[in-house]
Amino acid sequence: MTKPTRSVREPRLIVEIAVVIACKLAVIFALWYLFFSPEHRTQVTPERVEKAIFSSEHPASHAP
Repeated sequence: MTKPTRSVREPRLIVEIAVVIACKLAVIFALWYLFFSPEHRTQVTPERVEKAIFSSEHPASHAP
């Protein structure tokens, strides 16, 4: 009786999947760093919110 052997393709497939997942994680981290990291956030203060809400300037869409 022969013993079932593991395919040579199986470990290679695991490595390929691990590489793809690592690349996807690297891309997600790069997107977060470039667009959403703390360095790219604006400071929101009560004064800025008040100015944005209660400013007397009309938005461009309502300008005559």
